[in-house]
Amino acid sequence: MRILHCADIHLGRKRLNGRLPDADFAAALGHVVSRAVEWKAHVFLIAGDLYDTPQIPPPVLRQAAEALAPLKKAKIPVIAIEGNHDRQGVGTQSPTWVRYLAEDGLLKLLTTPFTAQGPVLTPYDAHTGMGSLLELGGVRFVGAGYLGAGTERKALAIAKALPADSKSTVMLLHAGPEYFVGEGGGFSKETLAALREKIGYLALGHIHRPMQHNDESGRPWAINPGSPENCRLDEADIKGPRGWAEIDLEPNALPGLAVLHAEIRDCPRRPVVRLELDVSNFGNKLKEGAEAIAAAAVKSIEAKNVAPESAVRLFLSGDLNIGRISLEPLSLGASIADKAKVAGVEIDLGGLKLFTGRPGERRSTDGLSTAEIERLAIEEVLRARPPAGLEEHAADVATFYAKLKDLVARGAGPDAVLELLESSHLPAAMAKDLEKSLL
Repeated sequence: MRILHCADIHLGRKRLNGRLPDADFAAALGHVVSRAVEWKAHVFLIAGDLYDTPQIPPPVLRQAAEALAPLKKAKIPVIAIEGNHDRQGVGTQSPTWVRYLAEDGLLKLLTTPFTAQGPVLTPYDAHTGMGSLLELGGVRFVGAGYLGAGTERKALAIAKALPADSKSTVMLLHAGPEYFVGEGGGFSKETLAALREKIGYLALGHIHRPMQHNDESGRPWAINPGSPENCRLDEADIKGPRGWAEIDLEPNALPGLAVLHAEIRDCPRRPVVRLELDVSNFGNKLKEGAEAIAAAAVKSIEAKNVAPESAVRLFLSGDLNIGRISLEPLSLGASIADKAKVAGVEIDLGGLKLFTGRPGERRSTDGLSTAEIERLAIEEVLRARPPAGLEEHAADVATFYAKLKDLVARGAGPDAVLELLESSHLPAAMAKDLEKSLL
C-alpha cells in the first residue's frame, strides 16, 4: 500500500502581520496533493493541524476544499486527525472545520473519545464521515489525534485496546518527542517502544521539523514529515527534506515488518533570505535613526539581488542606544520591504547590545526585561526632549506609560486606568487632564 503522509499544513497562517500571503500554505498543500495523484497513492494522511486556528474565514475553507478536490476525483481516500490548532481544546467536542470537510465527503476524520474507562474505539461511519477505526486493503487506521499532556498514557491505552490480529496498523498521532514538546504532551523512547508492539507505522505531526524514528534493526517506522511551508520564517533554517513522507506498507504484516520503504520528500516554499546588518553607526542618532537603518538595510538587500518574491530575515547587530533611537520591528520591516521591493522583512533584534543613556553615561540593559528596557528608553527620550511642565517628571511619566501599556494589553477598562492615575506620581494637572479624557 502506497501511503502519502503529511501534517502541519496550517492553512490561514498569518506571517508578518499578514504581509506574506496565506495562499502559500494552500499552494504547499496543493503541491503535496499533486504528488499523491502522480504517485497514485492508495491513501493520503493528514496528521493534524490542517488549519492554523479553529476559527477560519470562508476563503481559507475554500482553500482546503479546492486543494483536496483532486484527491476525491482520483478516488484517493484522505484520512485525517485534528491537531491542537484545529480544535478549541483537548477535551472539547465542539464541531470543527475539519469535521465539516468530513461531512462534505472530502476526508475521513478519525478521532478517539475517552471515558473514565478508557478509549472508545468505534468503527468508521461513512454517513458521518467519522470514527476511530478504518480498515482499507488489509490495513487498519486508528486516529489518536492531539492528546495534550495525556499523550503517552492515552496513546498506549489506544494501542492496548486494538484487536490482536494480523492486520497492519497505522496510528495517526499529533505529538512529538518529549524533548521538543514543552507542555508535557510529548512521548519518550519507552513509549515508542511500547507502541511498536502494536503499531506498524506511526504517522506523526505537531513538530514542524522532519523526524524519523527507527526500530532496533534500523527500519523506519515512525515519521514526522515536517511542515510543507514555513509557518515561521526561522523554519527556513531547518536542514534536510521536509514536507511529506512516502510510505510503502505491507498489508496484513506484523508490526516490525509492515514498513517496506519510507522516505521524507521536500516541498517547494517561499524563499527566505538571511541578512545581517551592524547598526552601531546609527546608535546615537536622535533624529531619523530608524530611517538611516532602513536605508542601509535596503542597500544591503539590493546588493544581494534578492528576488521580489523572497522574504528576508534581517538580523541587526552591534551597539544601539535605545534612549536615542526607537525601533518598532514590524513597522520597520514593512518599510524596508516596500523600499526594497521584496515580499516581506522580518527584523531580529536578538544580536543587538542595547543600552541607554547619553554619550559617556552608558547604562547596560543586560538582565532587564523588555518592559523595563522600554521604560528606560522612554525616560531617556523624555529627558532629552521634556514636554513643557514635565522637566522633572521623566521617570514618573515613563513608569506610568509602562503600567498603562500593561493594563491595555490585559484588556483592562477605564476604571483600572483611573485607579492607576490616582496612585501615580504624575503632576496634578496632567493627571486631571487624563482623567477628564477617560470620563
